[in-house]
Amino acid sequence: MIILMTKIEKDTNNIITKLHERGGNDKAILAALRRSNSILSRQATVVWPMLFEYIKDKDTFGENSRQTISERAIFTALRCYAVFEQGNDSERDREYDNENANSLFRNLSFLRKDERLRDALDRRAQAVLSTTNIEAVTRSLVSLTKIIKANNSAAIINYPELANDLYNFQLGFESARKVAIKWGREYFWINDNRESNED
Repeated sequence: MIILMTKIEKDTNNIITKLHERGGNDKAILAALRRSNSILSRQATVVWPMLFEYIKDKDTFGENSRQTISERAIFTALRCYAVFEQGNDSERDREYDNENANSLFRNLSFLRKDERLRDALDRRAQAVLSTTNIEAVTRSLVSLTKIIKANNSAAIINYPELANDLYNFQLGFESARKVAIKWGREYFWINDNRESNED
């Protein structure tokens, strides 16, 4: 089955692929991504050449110098990637396997099966699913990525899909709620279905 990628997904995938091809030369970029809260951060300047090479939105160039929704979406997904890959040199040597990657919330649903983690995970997930504030969501997604890394460093997260979700999240209230429903299904419903199928 062939799944078509959106422009946001392609751009994110291309940047991650380029980071892999350049190997250890991009430790500075990965470090800058981890330290920067947004594309507007001074430390993020190191990331700009690679980022702007791919993001060519019609609203990028104009009088408004604020970050675009594409830039925020892709930057956040790349930040999650950098956080997950920190100290994972052996993992970075393997090619990024987008086809076998699971969404961030699907990866969290696997962790949710552990009763020791469930209550804390549920609280954090509920906080993300109940807000339409993009700043709060981006901060929470980075924290959730750290939780996945701490509990399953072999996980493969679908960063292009995450970037696309973040792009859609910023298109308005209704769109943000649709993304929240998608994430909620991946976190709660798919996990429960998987367990009942195994029974």
